[in-house]
Amino acid sequence: MTEKERKKQIIAVGGGKGGVGKSVLSIALGVALSKKGERVILVDLDLGAANLHTYLGIMGHTPSLADFVLKRVSSLQEILVPTDLNNLHLISGAEFVPGMANPAHWMKLKIIRHIKALDADYIIIDLGAGVHFNILDFFGMANWGIVITAPEPGAVMNAYGFIKASFHRRLQQIFRKEPTIGRIIEEEAKKGEKQSRLTLQWLKDTVKRVTPELYPIVHEIEEDFRPALVINRVPAGQTHILVTNLINLCKEKLGVELEHVGNLPDVREISSYLLNIPRFLDSQVGRPYFNAVERLLQRILKRDMAVTERKVEYTDEEIEELIRFIDGLDGSLFHETSRNALKLRLYFKPHQVIDFLESKGVSHRLFYQ
Repeated sequence: MTEKERKKQIIAVGGGKGGVGKSVLSIALGVALSKKGERVILVDLDLGAANLHTYLGIMGHTPSLADFVLKRVSSLQEILVPTDLNNLHLISGAEFVPGMANPAHWMKLKIIRHIKALDADYIIIDLGAGVHFNILDFFGMANWGIVITAPEPGAVMNAYGFIKASFHRRLQQIFRKEPTIGRIIEEEAKKGEKQSRLTLQWLKDTVKRVTPELYPIVHEIEEDFRPALVINRVPAGQTHILVTNLINLCKEKLGVELEHVGNLPDVREISSYLLNIPRFLDSQVGRPYFNAVERLLQRILKRDMAVTERKVEYTDEEIEELIRFIDGLDGSLFHETSRNALKLRLYFKPHQVIDFLESKGVSHRLFYQ
């Protein structure tokens, strides 16, 4: 990111079940943003069952993530596929490669790093179904995570399972290097549904008792992990009781606040446009759907766009270097906060750590591009 460049926004669209409308919503978000003049890249990370290219009317062979995985290209920027809309490009996952649906950990980290480096205003990630670690980690990299479901019992329970797994994965990622709380979380996560106490309230109580200096981190996690909920195929003017049940379930069982940002109408005619979703969005029958997407997009993007001169994205290796740097600083710097809390915060709010260190007159080459 160059000096004073607006921070790019990454939006991930996920859910626990296939067939609930993730791909169509992803395209609609991209179309809506591109029509506002924003530079948008759609990334098809439904690895093994990619279909964004088909929904966009792209039928011929195109570059895809397989070219990146097989090292035919060195960056994702090289495999951008133009669409019929100005400012909207696609990174396709179309080509099948053995193991593509479940990339190795190092490849997953490489994909995440290169997605964050893409030159765009908005990056929309379409995820596959399920709760595999790779899917959860792709979901967790986003500024905004959208969970889309349909008002059906099975779909709603799958959405809850996805949110729960994402929440647990977030805790494991943040506390994985913290020897005390990290171990307790791992042990709790291994328990079954009926035995596990892994909720925000349990975490607050445990941290307050065991490592009270880390308590502010838990509060920040509570504020930061708030997935946006979208309900698809809702009859006009209705909000299904299952939606209320899902929101209450997440609050009671996890302590997680869902933000219900909107519903999408049930437009049966969409089945006639599955080879060109942008044309559907521009049609008279697709107008109610597109209007609904624009309304929920306004709610999703209400966060202020940050303007910064600093580096805002860090690789795991850079975070490890900053942790070693913090470990070597004089202890007198940390009378206002704990050294361990700062190190944990690096994993999800590095800019706050940099703010604190700079306020103490501390500098490091990784603070800036």
